[in-house]
Amino acid sequence: MRKGVLLAYILLSVSITLVAQESVENSFQGTRLVNGQSANLAEKGELILLIQHRFGDVSGGFYELFGLDQTSMRLGFEYGFGDRLNLGVGRSTWLKTFDAFIKGRILQQTSEFPFSLVVSAGGSLPTIRDYYPEQYDNFSDKISGNVQLHLAKKMGRIGLHLSPGFLKTGYLPDIGQSLSLYTLGTSGSLSVSKKVSVNAEYLVPFSDDIQGENTFSIGVDLGTRGHLFQLVMTNNQRMFHQAIYTNSTGNWTDGNLFFGFNLIREFDINKPLEF
Repeated sequence: MRKGVLLAYILLSVSITLVAQESVENSFQGTRLVNGQSANLAEKGELILLIQHRFGDVSGGFYELFGLDQTSMRLGFEYGFGDRLNLGVGRSTWLKTFDAFIKGRILQQTSEFPFSLVVSAGGSLPTIRDYYPEQYDNFSDKISGNVQLHLAKKMGRIGLHLSPGFLKTGYLPDIGQSLSLYTLGTSGSLSVSKKVSVNAEYLVPFSDDIQGENTFSIGVDLGTRGHLFQLVMTNNQRMFHQAIYTNSTGNWTDGNLFFGFNLIREFDINKPLEF
């Protein structure tokens, strides 16, 4: 009993100390780095509309209008319950996949504390018909789940981000099985100005069963009033967690890349709309 009281006192003291210190905003502007989750959260009462597009392979040249003849899309919503908790849902055109996640802030970088720490957990479910083998077409066979820690640190104009995690996939038709694996996301950001930053992201799945290259992406964040526009060049056309680690189909060396964007619109549902 005394140990429990002492632990509670220590945690309370740490929380009060961190609150009293000056918070340091993360270098990454959005709730997404490029493809993966960042350590940023929607604020209390804030609703985020996230429209993501990835066009086709740019190596198709002018005949395919450098990929614009084809597109993959995800539509998502994220909402801030308080200052430390987010819930999000989305739907991707690829395999008609629904996804959902919960995301919580544990620690925020301050003038005295060196980094921010956020945890996220989520899952996805493809709903496409007549695609999976009959014996693997059940709900329990196709659903995936993941958990990640997100550590972010800002140093002047530079931001660093590290996301170790664990992923349990659903049945993967191109591999012929489901997988359980550790993952690692690494990212860096350079703030060019208050509203413009350049980002790089590298995602690693630790499994020899996954074919293709690891996902490497670069992006440019352009902030405007109420919007964040992220331009993206990547070797992965997918936009939900399982697929960005297990379904990279492009290759930077061969020039098989996908151009796209993330359009993020923020709404404060407690205030009148501003345009």
